[in-house]
Amino acid sequence: MNRSLKDQLKVWKKDHMAVKKEKAKKKRKEERFSNSELKSLMGMDRPIYGRGKGGAIRQK
Repeated sequence: MNRSLKDQLKVWKKDHMAVKKEKAKKKRKEERFSNSELKSLMGMDRPIYGRGKGGAIRQK
C-alpha cells in the first residue's frame, strides 16, 4: 500500500537535504585584481570632460 503524502515528503526531504548541504560547503575562489585593473573598473583611466564657454564640452 502507498505511503501517505506526508511520509513521502519526509523521505524526499531527508534525501535532498544531504545534497543541499554538500553544495553549500563549496567555497568560491577569491579573485585578486591588480591596481591597474581596479583603476580600470572604477573608470579612473577615462577622459575627463568639463563645461567651457558657451556650453561646449572639452577634455580637461
